[in-house]
Amino acid sequence: MSLKNARRTSGNPIVPGIGLCDPHVRVYGDRAYLYATHDRGPDSETFAMDDWWIWSTTDLITWQHECTIRPEQTYHGKPDSSCWAVDEMERNGRHYFYFSRGPENVGVMEADSPVGPWRDPLGKPLLAKGLVPTEIRDPGLFKDDDGTCYIVFGTFQFYLARLNDDMISLAEPPRLVTIESPQGPYGHGKTDDKPYLHKRGDVYYLSWGCYYAMSDSVYGPYDCRGSIIDPDRIAPSLQYRGKHSADYDRHGSFFEWHGAWYFICNEMGVTQNGLFRDSSISYVTYRPNGEIEPIFITDEGVALP
Repeated sequence: MSLKNARRTSGNPIVPGIGLCDPHVRVYGDRAYLYATHDRGPDSETFAMDDWWIWSTTDLITWQHECTIRPEQTYHGKPDSSCWAVDEMERNGRHYFYFSRGPENVGVMEADSPVGPWRDPLGKPLLAKGLVPTEIRDPGLFKDDDGTCYIVFGTFQFYLARLNDDMISLAEPPRLVTIESPQGPYGHGKTDDKPYLHKRGDVYYLSWGCYYAMSDSVYGPYDCRGSIIDPDRIAPSLQYRGKHSADYDRHGSFFEWHGAWYFICNEMGVTQNGLFRDSSISYVTYRPNGEIEPIFITDEGVALP
């Protein structure tokens, strides 16, 4: 299945109306790969996600469905409606897909390509319930300039651990990440779920949804700089008009491609339903001091890079 926007822009949402959400993008060669969860349908009364999706593009405009990963293929071994947030990372020519099974644990699968076929090398969770005093979910992967890889995870409290070269074991116990003056959609003093790490120059950025913090060390401490979403910079057709504020459940991630930076996140402006979400994409601009300028979420989305 593929969808193409005739205006030569991505449009927002990028692939509307199918429940493509919690997006993470990784770039390999001339393609960008989107690793995502999959909301079951517009009539869901709770979070219901039966599988995970991988899509790809060569231009951010035409998106091609590559594969579906089902919980039966993992250590879980049976259907499950809690296929929550994911991420992916390449190391030494191998690819690793990290997934949440609800709020309790994080597993990993491996493959020779960004789209599989995937196998579960552990037969059990990589991060199991009880490892740290927060929900074990929402993994974010990060590869530093020297090739060292890390995994960050958690809800309201974030933990970071270096991965071994095999990418399926931890090289150290997870460390609690300190965030100075945290903010989130629930107010000052709280973060959110879905942590994500990226780096630009010498600055590390830890984000949660559309909020972010900066540090000169991957382990922190991080200084919170607020949200990159300003309701006044959202197209009228994408404004949240229900009970949720514009910063709610954005589950965003950052990526760089062809010299430009992008932010991709959950979108409920069309569905107005926090249980059946799309994904939107925006340009990212960094200020001279490294801070991120509030983004514009437009109907047009982004153009050919």
